Amino acid sequence: MATQVLGFTEMMVLIWVSWFVAFGMTIFRGTSQWMLQRRLHADDYFIFAGLVTLTALSAVITSMLPQFYLSGEYTKAAAKDPLTPLPLPVDEFMSRTVASLKMMFSQMLLFWTTLWAAKFSILFFVRRLIIGLPNYIRAWWVCFTLVLLLYLACMLSNFLTCTPLEKYWSTTGCSAPEDLVRADASIKFATSADIAADIFIMVLPLNLLRKLTTSRTHKLGLVVLFSLGAIIIAFALVRLVQVTKATSDTAKDPTTVANGPVLLSMWSHVESTVSIIVATLPAFRFLLSKNRNATRQAPSKYAGQTIGGSGMSLRSRRWQRGGERLNGGESDGSVLDSETELRPVRGIHKEVEYVVEPVPGVSASGENKRRTQELFA
Repeated sequence: MATQVLGFTEMMVLIWVSWFVAFGMTIFRGTSQWMLQRRLHADDYFIFAGLVTLTALSAVITSMLPQFYLSGEYTKAAAKDPLTPLPLPVDEFMSRTVASLKMMFSQMLLFWTTLWAAKFSILFFVRRLIIGLPNYIRAWWVCFTLVLLLYLACMLSNFLTCTPLEKYWSTTGCSAPEDLVRADASIKFATSADIAADIFIMVLPLNLLRKLTTSRTHKLGLVVLFSLGAIIIAFALVRLVQVTKATSDTAKDPTTVANGPVLLSMWSHVESTVSIIVATLPAFRFLLSKNRNATRQAPSKYAGQTIGGSGMSLRSRRWQRGGERLNGGESDGSVLDSETELRPVRGIHKEVEYVVEPVPGVSASGENKRRTQELFA
């Protein structure tokens, strides 16, 4: 039995609702990071880049799918009645088919870029937690290199699936038996690379989490948080099964030739969206932490009573402009209402030099471990 596909309307609802969820999570993450830390990091920028490519992917899929649905309906009708006319003039139908195949090629480039933007976001998030730990930094660089090479391999496989490349967007496309075999091998290789990259990223912080001195519940929560890549792996496997089944169906029944591109587009978009959502989640550990309020500055109990600094009252600020004399009013005995000139106080000028010395018995590695525990707290 051929794999069932969603109708065009249902597909559009799925694509744009999932995009909106990813958009909301990304904006919420960026806003939370700015409110808590007053700055954005490399992992935040990778998420924003992933959202941009996800948006482009959604637009490309929306533009190209109508032609594949139209081709699928015509193929089924022509199988029953060979005299069935084309739904469009021949030249227009062919040009739209070629344009859709070109967009499908670009769709795969956007798909891999979106996935890897999410992976690099998680990688650079982990890097912020291990700064100052040389062994973990070296392991991070090894992991980063492997993940980067796997990304390049996936991109390269997209160019080798159909040879020569121009055949990819010819009127017949890569529909020959040998092309289908090559496409099947390509998606299996790329999915394996995708899963391997996720496993590398998940394994990287687990040893550090194991050594943390914290409650079992907190540690378990962090392990779950950094193992969310398993969700991406699950969707990658579902995508692989669905697309390879559609390719197999096409080899047996040519009338299902349009199902492959439709299913590939749908599951590629679903996996991309899930990867962006999952990549936003580690940053929300601050919202679950018992120390999340530590990043907020406590209000000064001297507000409105001090002259200078953030506690200066509005009236005192008004008197300080340029050290000018501002005419007071009612009483010479009142400091606030008298004729006052605010200038540097003359007196003893003292310079104090501070030297920071290491605490006896506390090693650099112990200090790094303590700092890392604070970041995870």
